[in-house]
Amino acid sequence: MTTSPTTTPAPGTAARGTQEPSGLRRMGERLRNGLGLIGPRHGRHGLPVQQLDALALPIGDDGVVAGVDAEGQPAVLGINRPTPYDVVLIGGLWTAQVLALRSAATGARVAVETGRPQAWMQMVHAMGGGQNGLSVYDVGRVPPQGASAGTPVLVVRDCGMRPPRGRVVSGPWQSVLTLLPYLSPVAPRLLRQARLAGIQRVSPDEAAELGRTMGLSRTEVESLPGLPDGVTLWCTDRDRQYVLTQPTDAEIGLLGTPRRMD
Repeated sequence: MTTSPTTTPAPGTAARGTQEPSGLRRMGERLRNGLGLIGPRHGRHGLPVQQLDALALPIGDDGVVAGVDAEGQPAVLGINRPTPYDVVLIGGLWTAQVLALRSAATGARVAVETGRPQAWMQMVHAMGGGQNGLSVYDVGRVPPQGASAGTPVLVVRDCGMRPPRGRVVSGPWQSVLTLLPYLSPVAPRLLRQARLAGIQRVSPDEAAELGRTMGLSRTEVESLPGLPDGVTLWCTDRDRQYVLTQPTDAEIGLLGTPRRMD
């Protein structure tokens, strides 16, 4: 005895002699078009324009903590970026090394281009001999770093008063921090290219020149010759902020206390 196989109508088709409800027909069309099943219906979430200012997200700045501002709040430098970012620091080696150390602590790889490698060796040894985020190279010898969103890079150029044009430049996820001990003839060009500039204690003549170059206020210019050790005036095109870099115990043990001169 044989039986005929039972066939099930395909989605969106009705068995012969029957009429498919319109809802099932629409569902079958959605399945054939790859749209899936219709989910539950909920009311739309809306907000009047007048209430938009009330929205806030509890997310702080992301980056390297450079210190605290005048109100005692953390001052954060967003060094790891998807776009090229150049920073110029007219100041001391101590501050540059703290920023390098803290950048490495955020997961960035730090490549130091320097004419005084001995000044960086203690940091290299403390961080595992260059295997854990910090490497030191002679001037002009920095290889391509292969920066990416997963492995951002900070290149620190500690190349004296007249740093040569670098072979490795800023790019996506690769920022460059150029350290100048004093205001040098190449400083105006570097400051024009920089997105961020940090100024520590300088002479009155240097302060006046920086005021003209960067459009600083009279109060800011007059403050520069008297800045204490560890204080930096960070400047962007629109903002100015005094920041006090407070070292941790570990940083003091490795780098010593804040100082402008080396």
